[in-house]
Amino acid sequence: MSTQNSLYPFAHVELAEKSLSACAMGNMKPGKRERNGPEDAGELQAIKTRRLSSVSKKRKSSDDHHSDHENEGNGNEDVVEEATSAEKNGVTPGGGAGSGRSRKTPAVPMETYTIPGTRKVVKAGDTVLIQAPEREKPPYVARIEKIEKVRRRKKEQTVVRVRWFYHPEETISRRQSFHGEQEICLSDHYDIQDADCIQDKCTVHTFKDYCKLKEVDSHDFFWRFEYKASSQQLTPDVVDVYCVCELPYNPDHFMVQCESCSNWFHPACIGMSKEKVASMETYVCADCSQ
Repeated sequence: MSTQNSLYPFAHVELAEKSLSACAMGNMKPGKRERNGPEDAGELQAIKTRRLSSVSKKRKSSDDHHSDHENEGNGNEDVVEEATSAEKNGVTPGGGAGSGRSRKTPAVPMETYTIPGTRKVVKAGDTVLIQAPEREKPPYVARIEKIEKVRRRKKEQTVVRVRWFYHPEETISRRQSFHGEQEICLSDHYDIQDADCIQDKCTVHTFKDYCKLKEVDSHDFFWRFEYKASSQQLTPDVVDVYCVCELPYNPDHFMVQCESCSNWFHPACIGMSKEKVASMETYVCADCSQ
């Protein structure tokens, strides 16, 4: 019998608290993001595939219909509003020769930037945490595309051009039971942020690499879906599903493999406890045992 022991789903690992010192929090400037098992995840041989849209619809609860998305359904308008807001500040979002530049004074590219109050240095390509406006919400996650020093209102200021990651609950599909606690989605949403909004460095792994980790903390994330913010679409749309619940794999959950058909099952879905499954030498699912 193959089981995903606690080292793989790392159910035994407690995530470190996401916290900053009172001093750091007091000086932290919130960011603005306007949006108008096996050692290898590849070893999970999917028996079935489903469209992600149908999987999400199948698992929707009544709470999912009460979205806290202020701008849900207005993806294209949000992008326009974001651009308008940025242009008012003399910044052109989303790339191009003028991106991240003051209208009057050319920006000066910077190789690195030191997070205030720390010795941590970030550069283009690094992923960072940016404090959300609502302190009770998890920080935003972004990848730095470029760091520049610009002049605004006669003051020099360091800005970062970033590509946002979205938390599942920020997408049109909302958070589903198959989403891992540290799962985020790579978006096509680019933005300009003040560098002093950066809270800390973090690491965003691929889904495959994340599944190989034996320990994770609050600064470890992973992504497997891309999210087109303007059209509110998740890709890939066709995903592998497992178990009788026919859901995509959640790396936080313990699963057991049937020796006969090789499908993977959640103990709860087959009416067994995790401890019971772990004590078994072999497991054969109900369909194969008939």
